Amino acid sequence: MLDPLEPWSRVSLRRHNNKNIPGSPERAISRSVIEDTNNNLWLMERIATKQVELRSAIARNLKSLHDSGLDKILLYQVTDEEDHDYVADVMGFPWQLSPFYESDELPRPEFIHDAERGQALAEFICSLRKCAKGKPLESYAEEFDLLEYAKKLVETISEREPKVFERLEPICDRLFPEMEKFQLLPVAFCHGDFHPLNVLWKGKIVGAVIDWEFSDMRPEIYDVANMVGCVAFEDPDAFDSGLILAFMESLKRDTDIAVESFAMLPYFIPALRFAWLSEWLRKKDWEMLSMELDFMELLLERT
Repeated sequence: MLDPLEPWSRVSLRRHNNKNIPGSPERAISRSVIEDTNNNLWLMERIATKQVELRSAIARNLKSLHDSGLDKILLYQVTDEEDHDYVADVMGFPWQLSPFYESDELPRPEFIHDAERGQALAEFICSLRKCAKGKPLESYAEEFDLLEYAKKLVETISEREPKVFERLEPICDRLFPEMEKFQLLPVAFCHGDFHPLNVLWKGKIVGAVIDWEFSDMRPEIYDVANMVGCVAFEDPDAFDSGLILAFMESLKRDTDIAVESFAMLPYFIPALRFAWLSEWLRKKDWEMLSMELDFMELLLERT
């Protein structure tokens, strides 16, 4: 019987079915934790054939960032196969291997009050910006126009869910003119889905950052807006203390993010929530959809 770790020149000892695997399970077809004979734990992921090119490029980018000094990332392993790629063929299917990191559970919603976590998240963003600057990182996604995406979504909603559109239309009237300015902002390499649930925590310190599928060149405020929006959605009172306050203070002190990017943050945060609107509509989760609209209205009231 073929040892699943053989393409990486390792020998399996046992499979761990009781380990909680963090991150979105939708980003792979299957995932499992395997211990090798050196007692190292590995996350083995079977991916779709259509993901191979993307996930290989992500692996190369992470290696490049790591070589530039970015830690807190879990590198995909190079195979021992002829092409020495980051994707192995195991029984006719593509697989990737990365270290499995045993992390501490994020206490929800209490974490929003932790200034120490906010500082740790800002430190990672600072490090990512520094290590990505000037690097020939691969861009592997089609150019993403957030405003165009939002307009198409709203058009679909107006046709299929007129009651939802009634609430959404005034939000768009306020937000779309500001979103026109996003294309003028400085760009940087961003994680693309940066928030506390995509962090593997060790205490209140960032142990590793996972789920890089949306990483690419984006407006430099992208990760900041996504992180703040995800935390504030847990409790809008989080804007004025704890994690978000410490996160923003650290970024403004320790990064070179442009003044004009910070100025657009109050609009970038609600703009990124269109993706969540789409998700709730897809799942027909009307309660969450209503909460999302409440949140977008609240965000715009703060501008």
